[in-house]
Amino acid sequence: MDLLELCPELDYTALCDRIAEIVTHEEFLFFRRTDGDELNWVLGAVDGYEMHCTACGKDFFEARNRKKPAKQYEHCPRCGARISPSRWRDRARLESIQFAFHILQRGMGRDVWFRSYQVETQRDFETGYKYNAFEYARVLYQDGGAIRWTRRRSWYFGVTNWERKGSVNLKRWHGNMGHTREDYFHLPDADELRGSCLQYAMVQEAFDTLADPVAYLEQYVKYPALEWLWKLDLGHWLRQREQGHGKEFLRIVNLRAREPGNLLRLTRQELRLIREFPAYRVECAAMYLRLRRAGAAQADRASLVFAEEISSAYRDFFALAERAGTTPRVLRKYYNKQSGRSGRTIGQVMDEHRDYLDQLDRMQADGDRLPRDLHAAHARLSARERKLKNRDLNGAFRARRRLLRWLCWRHGGMFIRPVDSPEEIIREGEQQDNCVAGYARAHAEGRSIILLLRRADKPCESWHTVELDPMTLTCRQCYGYSNAERTAEAAAFMEAYLDHIKAISRTRRTA
Repeated sequence: MDLLELCPELDYTALCDRIAEIVTHEEFLFFRRTDGDELNWVLGAVDGYEMHCTACGKDFFEARNRKKPAKQYEHCPRCGARISPSRWRDRARLESIQFAFHILQRGMGRDVWFRSYQVETQRDFETGYKYNAFEYARVLYQDGGAIRWTRRRSWYFGVTNWERKGSVNLKRWHGNMGHTREDYFHLPDADELRGSCLQYAMVQEAFDTLADPVAYLEQYVKYPALEWLWKLDLGHWLRQREQGHGKEFLRIVNLRAREPGNLLRLTRQELRLIREFPAYRVECAAMYLRLRRAGAAQADRASLVFAEEISSAYRDFFALAERAGTTPRVLRKYYNKQSGRSGRTIGQVMDEHRDYLDQLDRMQADGDRLPRDLHAAHARLSARERKLKNRDLNGAFRARRRLLRWLCWRHGGMFIRPVDSPEEIIREGEQQDNCVAGYARAHAEGRSIILLLRRADKPCESWHTVELDPMTLTCRQCYGYSNAERTAEAAAFMEAYLDHIKAISRTRRTA
C-alpha cells in the first residue's frame, strides 16, 4: 500500500475555516451601483450599491448616501469588520493576497502528517469559497523517521505527481523573482497529539523558536532525547544549531542518550553553572568542554566566562597555543594576565597575539612568543616591520627632504615643513584620522608634496595636513583632524605661505 494513501482526508470547508481562524490579511468591501434590490416591485426603485464583504462573505444591498459614498466606507455595514472599499471590477486585487498555510494532522496509529498549501484569495467569490488552496508538500512522521513528498502546478503542465524527496525540511512557497510568501501554521493541541509519535516533541515551542521546525521534528522522531533539551531550558541551542553551530552542538549533546543524565557530556555541577550563566550559548558550552579536557578549565564561573570570551572572538584558541609552543592551560593564564595589564578584553588580546605571531613568522624573527608585555612587544615589532616594508622609500624620502628644505617656513606662531619619512606619514594619517599615508609613494616620486602644519608651541602635535601641487605650487588640500575644514588661523597662514613660496620660487628661477 502506498504511504501517501494513508494520509487522512481533510474537508475543504474545514480547511478554509482553519485558515480564516489563523490568517489575518486585508479585507475588501466590493461595491457597484444598482437601481435597487429584489424588493423593487414592492418598495419601488431605490438608488444604492450591490456589495460583497470578503470578511463575512455576505452579498447585500446598501442604499446610497450622497454624503458618504461607498468609497469612504471603513467598516462593513453588516459584520462591522474593518475593510478596504473597492469597485466591483477590481476583484483582481484579491489574487495578490497569497501565503503558505501549514497544518499538522493526526494520522493512523501514532502517525502525524504535516501538510503545506499554497493559498490565495478566491477572485470569483460567487463560487462560495473564500480561498483557493493547493497542497504542494506533505511530510509523514513515524517512530524512527520521516518522509517528505512534493508536487507542483503550472499553467502549461498542470499538476505533477507526488515526488518523494530525500531531505525533510520546511518547503516554503517561493514565487517569481525570489519572493517568498509568508508562512502560517495550524498546530494541534496536546489532546490531539496524545499517543502520537510527536506527543512529547514540544511542538509549540519548536514552531515558536526554530526557523525550520519541520526538520527538527524529523530529528525528534529519530532521537527522542531532544525533548530533554527543552525541559532543561536549552531549546535555543537547537536554533543555534540551525545557524551553523552543528559541530559544537554534537560535541556537547549526545543524541543517542536513553537517560536524561546522559544527554549532555557535562557533570551536574557544570550543567547548573551553564544554566545560571546568562549567555550559555552552545558554542560557549562546547568550548568549555574542550578547555576542561585540555586541563585549562574547571567547574567554576571564571572558566565559563573565559570560554564565552574566546568562543565569541571566533579565533582558534588551541591553534594559538600550538603556535606559541605552550599548553592551553598556560595560554589561558597568559591571556588573563595580559588582559589585566592592558585593560583589553580577552578577544582583543587574542587578536593582538595572533597578529604578533604572524609578524614573527613573516619576518622570520626568533622572538619570544609569549612576551612579558604583549602590547609593547607588538608595537616594537610593528615599527620594525614598517621600516622593512618602507625600505625602498626611505632613500627617496631622504632625497626629497633635501630638495624641499626651502619649503620650510615659520610665521605667526606656526610653522610648516615637508614630511620627513614613510613612518612619519603613516603616523600622521593615524593621528589625523585621514588617508595621507596613501600619498607616500606619490610624495617619494615627486608627484605630490606633503607638508605638516604645526603650532610653534606644540611642534610634535598634529594640527593640519597639507598637499601641494609640485608643478604649480598651489594648495590641493589643507585639512584638520578627520578631514575637517581648515581653521581661519590656518587659512590665513596658508594664504601668506603660498605668496611666500611663489616669491622664493621666482627668485630661485632667476638665480
